[in-house]
Amino acid sequence: MKPSLSRRSFLEILSVAGGGLVLQQSPLGSEAFALPAGDPKYLLVVYFSGGWDQLLALDPRPQNDPQFQYVAGRTPTSRIQPAYDIAGDDDTGVAQVLTATGGSGVQTSGNLSFGPAVPQSLIQHGADLAIVRGLQMDTLTHEVGRRYLITGKFPRGLVASGSSLNTAFAAQTGALTDVPNLAMGVETYNEGLPATASAVGVGSYRDLLTVMQPQSGATLPAASNTALSQFEMATPDSCTAHGFNANGLVDAFKDSRALGRNLMNPSKAALFNFALPATPALTDLFTAFNITTSADLTNARGRAAVAAQALTNGVSQVVSVTLGEDLDDHFDWSTQQPAGLRMGFDALGRLISYLKTKQAPGTTKSVWACTNLMVFSEFSRTPLMNTRGGRDHHLVSSCLMAGPGIKGNTVFGASTNPGMGVTKWNFRTGAMDASGGNLIRPPDLHATLLKSMGLTFGHISNQSPVPIDALIKP
Repeated sequence: MKPSLSRRSFLEILSVAGGGLVLQQSPLGSEAFALPAGDPKYLLVVYFSGGWDQLLALDPRPQNDPQFQYVAGRTPTSRIQPAYDIAGDDDTGVAQVLTATGGSGVQTSGNLSFGPAVPQSLIQHGADLAIVRGLQMDTLTHEVGRRYLITGKFPRGLVASGSSLNTAFAAQTGALTDVPNLAMGVETYNEGLPATASAVGVGSYRDLLTVMQPQSGATLPAASNTALSQFEMATPDSCTAHGFNANGLVDAFKDSRALGRNLMNPSKAALFNFALPATPALTDLFTAFNITTSADLTNARGRAAVAAQALTNGVSQVVSVTLGEDLDDHFDWSTQQPAGLRMGFDALGRLISYLKTKQAPGTTKSVWACTNLMVFSEFSRTPLMNTRGGRDHHLVSSCLMAGPGIKGNTVFGASTNPGMGVTKWNFRTGAMDASGGNLIRPPDLHATLLKSMGLTFGHISNQSPVPIDALIKP
């Protein structure tokens, strides 16, 4: 520690920096894992908030099959009620799919099947996608389910346990961009990983503009600024220096200063200066995401456009984003759930299409060809309607995955008839195995995606994760 940087000066510096970004320091210090060789790696984590209806989305049943119908007022023998006809009364999209599928409501793309709330903008990418069904969530609580899938570790009560998937990815791939780990409307956690892997959380493009543009305000006195520069360049091995850093405060501050300098990039900030009418630089982006009103700038399409800008312009390596909202439909299922799902899946489909048009730096491949994807909600909705015209919370859900190392056009797992319960599967062969197989759990999804990227998943080892090798390309 330079003699000119006293404890008082250091605390003065911290007080000014308090208005900026000070990252959580990990017990591992600021060391990051080595970046694996090969093509660049991107990660896109997409969250649908509230608990999605898998019959309308990723785990449909044919409406016109007698086992899924009420006959003489009796509960369907399958204890599964698609209710697409009820949704179609309020949602023209569902009604159109019912007509197009001869009353089934089930849309197909290769080996995949989708419910009537999934638009063609996503279905057209079926060759790249893998659906995991029969996912055991072990909770009906929003906070627990959400944090379980975000971290791959079952929470401590309602409190998240461990680091989120985006943070684990950023820790292993390194802080190589302006905002390496960007989270829009999604919770994110860092427990025991390098501070530089922590996410920058924003709610919309406006927040990202604030983060990336230099802000006017308090400045350091000249003497403190000089002392800080000297301190950042060299820290002698002394008792004083070790004392300041006893709890990792100095390392955390250095990491924060370094990342803060990367964050403040006015030229990159201009990429997110969204407004209508669109500037020439943003016209193609807004057209791709059908952004035509001021509300679009902050809804699912606007957030997807921010993700697209961040991933294709070297701003971020991993983006977590909420694309589905207000899905907790205990009362108003037919009016809210189909529309909410369709908007989120449409934004996702448009995002994939856009990533396919942009070239990843240093390669001849598209950004999408280097992007790994996980799409989830905290749990599903009950297979039977309740007496209030809605669906309640259900333990068994689904997940959508993709990536260079994930087998596309693939379905792994299934929910049962009757009742949409769980089943056991052989994770190596992909076959159902009621006696020797495994139930599918969130840590298994994390392990599968990380292994497919050549990354490790030791941070969730206490969850005994089992990678689903049947989903991973050889």
